[in-house]
Amino acid sequence: MRSIAPGDRSGWLVAVVLGMVAGCQGDAPQPAPPADATAAPSRGGTVVVALPDEPDVLNSLIRTSAVAGSVLSLLQAGLAEMGEDLQWYPMIAERWEVAPDSLAITYHLRPWTWEDGTPLTADDVRASYELLTDPRIASPRADQLRPVVRVTTPDLATVRYEFAAPQAQAVQTTVHSLLPAHRVRSLDPSAVATWPLNRSPLASGPFRLESWEPGRQLVLAPNPHYPLAAPWLDRVILRIVPDETARVMALETGEIDLVFDVPATAAARLATDPQLRVVEVPGRVFAFLMWNVRRPVLRDPAVRRALSLALDRERFVAALTGGFGAPAASYLPPALWNHHRGLVPDPCRPDSAAALLAAAGWVDHDGDGVRERSGVPLRLEVIFRGGDTARENGVALVRRYLTAVGVDVSLRALELATALEFLRAGRFDAYFGEYQANLYADPSPLVRSGASDRFNFGGYANARVDSLLDRALAEPDRTRSLPIWYAVQEALVADPPAAVLYYPRQLVAYNRRVRDVRPHLLSPLNNLAEWWIAPADRRWADSSSR
Repeated sequence: MRSIAPGDRSGWLVAVVLGMVAGCQGDAPQPAPPADATAAPSRGGTVVVALPDEPDVLNSLIRTSAVAGSVLSLLQAGLAEMGEDLQWYPMIAERWEVAPDSLAITYHLRPWTWEDGTPLTADDVRASYELLTDPRIASPRADQLRPVVRVTTPDLATVRYEFAAPQAQAVQTTVHSLLPAHRVRSLDPSAVATWPLNRSPLASGPFRLESWEPGRQLVLAPNPHYPLAAPWLDRVILRIVPDETARVMALETGEIDLVFDVPATAAARLATDPQLRVVEVPGRVFAFLMWNVRRPVLRDPAVRRALSLALDRERFVAALTGGFGAPAASYLPPALWNHHRGLVPDPCRPDSAAALLAAAGWVDHDGDGVRERSGVPLRLEVIFRGGDTARENGVALVRRYLTAVGVDVSLRALELATALEFLRAGRFDAYFGEYQANLYADPSPLVRSGASDRFNFGGYANARVDSLLDRALAEPDRTRSLPIWYAVQEALVADPPAAVLYYPRQLVAYNRRVRDVRPHLLSPLNNLAEWWIAPADRRWADSSSR
């Protein structure tokens, strides 16, 4: 996490170009201290956080939106948790042992309870595993558990996972979301989309869901049965504000305390406000144009390669991130340990794109500006989430560049929920969007054959990629596995499932009255349970409505 100096516009430009910390503040306004700078943490107060979207569902089995994942991370605890150093630490499991042959891992649970006071036991862990792998549910996270062949529970405090082959990362493979067996065992897995749990999850983490007003806000409160340190705050209001300009204005007027997707165009102005702090957080998001390779016009890797070469990534970075980003070449962003820094983003070469398309048989025979092959025009519809300025500008650039090489491009804006329905059903030619890479640095959910019910919505399948993924995930030594991960990324360049466009940097801004805020690669809400507000800085007595 890097602070942005107030008023330091030249420092911002240096940061964009060199990625260095801005240093010269000159006569910039200095941050106003909180009302009581010497106060110690104390319980009480309400924080309002802006959400760019509403969660699709709060059921970890089927959720697909990143926002839902952020909310669920506050409500749910796992057997282990990843720390800020990206290492695994005990959580519900007080310890674990990996078998000498790496064919099993055994977790020993500490006493834990659900929000309703029911004990959380090994029975819940096994039931959750069974649901995650149930084909009737088709969870987008089932692929993580593919190596597991059996889960047994010798007693209520012990869970053992057995693998088909040695697992180099046994904890990573088996730490999954947990659901309350006493609530879900009686539910029909084939009707998971209508489960009451989707809107009323049962908490096992530091917060519980107090209320959810669709289209307006979600309110969280401390979970009274959480066995570890209780949150300092009384309430956390997650306000749904889809418009980015409205989010920034609400932050400036004090209606909102934190925005975690600040547009670069507003960041410099916010940094001059002495009541606010703006920080840049290493990100794991990338923007991409996903191809539906089931479509006849997109089956040929040479055609997908040509379309990628038609796109100007430098222009995407400048126009859509305000310079707070970098052209992308890999599904694994630079913040991840196995990112292939030797890969070069595809350059914008429309002549090369045109030549590749012509070699594949796509030629504009009738001079109307659109290529055709065997009488079929090269026509693509690009779907995207509407109401987002960056995406709307992004698809406009996509159409401009692809039209220039003879592609007839139409654009279709959809609401988030509808866009997800289209993706799951394969009802698209191309999708312009963003994806948050997992912390495991494993792109399998997006590119493994057969993962179309996960996040490989375009139906991409490449046996070499699958084999390399298996080898990389089975190698416990990072030094030995790194060349394999590099080979995975190189194979995805040669046979691209998508045109990877750019890595946006994440800018987070928050009101200084909220203390100990540590946005992180893990999440902008990383340590929310540790946030606190001194009594003199608190407001909004009626926290349920504000």
